[in-house]
Amino acid sequence: MTLIDRTLGRLSHRAGVVAAAVVTAAASALVAAPPASAATYQYDCRRLLGSGSYSNPVSLGNVTGRTVVAVNCPPLTSGAGYANRYFSFTLTRPARVPSYAGASFALEATRRSAVNPSLSRGAYTIMHTSAGVWTYNRAGVANGRYLPLGPLPGGGVLPAGTYRLNLQKLDSPLRSISTPWFNVVVAAS
Repeated sequence: MTLIDRTLGRLSHRAGVVAAAVVTAAASALVAAPPASAATYQYDCRRLLGSGSYSNPVSLGNVTGRTVVAVNCPPLTSGAGYANRYFSFTLTRPARVPSYAGASFALEATRRSAVNPSLSRGAYTIMHTSAGVWTYNRAGVANGRYLPLGPLPGGGVLPAGTYRLNLQKLDSPLRSISTPWFNVVVAAS
């Protein structure tokens, strides 16, 4: 066997090993990747359809099997028509455990009023803000409030359908005139 034959043999063997490693790595990456339905979709709150009123809520669309985040939502302020903003979303099947909807925010010295969620379907309120679960940062300051969609406080899960998420400023104007900017989060696993 000549030197050229031996060198080509080693190179083709190495190329085969490298190709096998690349195929194995690609297959591993494909297996480890989460399903597309579990993806997080992020949108600019100010570019979504809808005015945010009761009769024309901001549309988050179908949230089944995914997390939808509307970022950079303008603050809610004191005064009629400004202390509430409505968002709609659709579940094409019942929510699975764990699923939730609400808002994340960062309280500030001049904006100390939290964003509080409630959930309705049609004219019926399903969950008031008192059912909300607070989240806190490491310093112990509230940074979110969410309603459970599955499991519900009384048991079961939210059935398929279209819902309206009302985000509201509850504190009196004496404490704070507005909420901070916030993100709306609906995670329906």
